[in-house]
Amino acid sequence: MIVSDPHRRLRRRLDSLPVGYPGGKAGMRLLRRLFSPDEARIALGMDWRFRDPGAIAGALREIGLSAEGLESALDRMASKGSILKRATTGEYALMPFVVGMYEFQVSRLSRELVKDAGSFLYEGFALELLSSGEAQTRIIPIGAAIRTEHRIACYEEFRAIIQGAGGRIAVLPCVCRTGADLSGKPCRSTDRRELCIVFRDYADTVVREGWGRALSTEEALRIADENEREGLIMRPSNEREPQFLCACCGDCCALIAVVKAMRRPADFVSSNFRARVEGESCVGCGSCARRCPMEAISLRGRVALVQEGRCIGCGVCVPACRPGAIRLERKAAIEPPKDTESLLASLQAKRPTLAGRLLVGIKGLLGIPLARRASRGAKRRAHPTPPPS
Repeated sequence: MIVSDPHRRLRRRLDSLPVGYPGGKAGMRLLRRLFSPDEARIALGMDWRFRDPGAIAGALREIGLSAEGLESALDRMASKGSILKRATTGEYALMPFVVGMYEFQVSRLSRELVKDAGSFLYEGFALELLSSGEAQTRIIPIGAAIRTEHRIACYEEFRAIIQGAGGRIAVLPCVCRTGADLSGKPCRSTDRRELCIVFRDYADTVVREGWGRALSTEEALRIADENEREGLIMRPSNEREPQFLCACCGDCCALIAVVKAMRRPADFVSSNFRARVEGESCVGCGSCARRCPMEAISLRGRVALVQEGRCIGCGVCVPACRPGAIRLERKAAIEPPKDTESLLASLQAKRPTLAGRLLVGIKGLLGIPLARRASRGAKRRAHPTPPPS
């Protein structure tokens, strides 16, 4: 079989995955940058589930395509950040554009690539990110916002996430801030660029391909501590064994910007916490409102008010409040899927139809609350919210 336009066929293949790939001119330009025609044909035999070269070769033969020189081609694709290689098993998988292919282009970024990625969001990828049946990322509170009564689980605290990675840790430059630099609009929240921490398969890939450097647990903790001091949002993937821990801001992070554009950002991320103001202690200084990346806090007279639908529970407002009038309270106790495979399986099982995705987008713009179904891999633990102290 001769595939006259393998990139268009690949686009349809990617659009069938847990996080889809909508059509559009910018999206097609991105695919042509990421995959040569031959590489696009090879990707047609791949899936989001890891497959060894033999299984990929079999899938290619089923659709009438050659598998000659497959392993070297797969390694070449992995070195470009187009696919993910699991070195521990010698298996390969397709990745979403975000988080995945785009982040792995950080060493190859150009102004044109950044511009096309931004256009791709407007062509429909932003809706794809927002309207998945399962939240793809989580917000965890910064350490300064955590109190004893919160009874934090290990997947809700960045130090435990780092310490639980088994030493497979790396750091690479933030793709959003690198892209902002190329666009002439540098980040106003931090001057640092090497602050995105990755674990497990992502860490192995970053070190192997030279996109970043390996970290000891102590080095990773120091970077995360600095991220906290600068008021950045701690955002891991929505799993108990995450592949990454981003340090985001409302300034240049594309995903945070998309969420912030919704009337109720809290509906589009997974978070077990929200901020609450103790009015009798509040002096109306506005420090919390200035620090909030979601513009969830406003002043009414001399008292700060939190809009619950806008608060994502990041906790960056807490250390900004000198009187100690603002704190986090637990709003839920939902345990995320175990790992990437579990998360993607949940996303695939609950991916809405086009009509469903459009409905989510309309509700998001109008501020109509969303009711997400609980993940198959997630658990709601019996964990009552403690009374205010």
